Amino acid sequence: MTTVIDGLDRRLEPWRNHLGPDWAAYRGHAARVLALCDELHAISPRASSSPVPSTSEEFLTAAAFHDLGIWTAGTFDYLPPSADLAVSWLHDHGRDDLRTIVTEMVYHHHKVRRAAPPASPVEMFRRADAIDVSLGVVRFGVPRRRYRQISERLPDNGFHRRLIALTVDRVKTHPTSPLPMFSW
Repeated sequence: MTTVIDGLDRRLEPWRNHLGPDWAAYRGHAARVLALCDELHAISPRASSSPVPSTSEEFLTAAAFHDLGIWTAGTFDYLPPSADLAVSWLHDHGRDDLRTIVTEMVYHHHKVRRAAPPASPVEMFRRADAIDVSLGVVRFGVPRRRYRQISERLPDNGFHRRLIALTVDRVKTHPTSPLPMFSW
């Protein structure tokens, strides 16, 4: 997991000032999402024929940037700015070949219904984020014990409290559009 954290830090470090006191909370969320992608991968039929997600550029990049637009663009309608940051990272690192898949991973991670076949990167990422945001209430086959172990190893650091505060602020200012990042 140290290599994964290093990969996240390389992507997130330029945005440390934007994240401010939420740095550890967001970094922990991104790391838990990657760990949960690994768990979902382990129970998928593709496990033996595809690389572990946390070692893949597309998963590392999507995890690092998927919610970052909240802080960099100062908006709760953050999917476009988050995707733009991910695409910029990929371009700067010679990985334009992953632009489409990473953009889909970012744009569909709050889709209410299935976004793609269960073993696809887009759906695996969506499910992993849902597991973490729901504090493991929704698990898609990941054992409760494994979620607890991941959460102990990669603490929350106030991430869920921050999500609640951001949601309350959004409801106050945009009562007819409280969660613009969700789609059917």
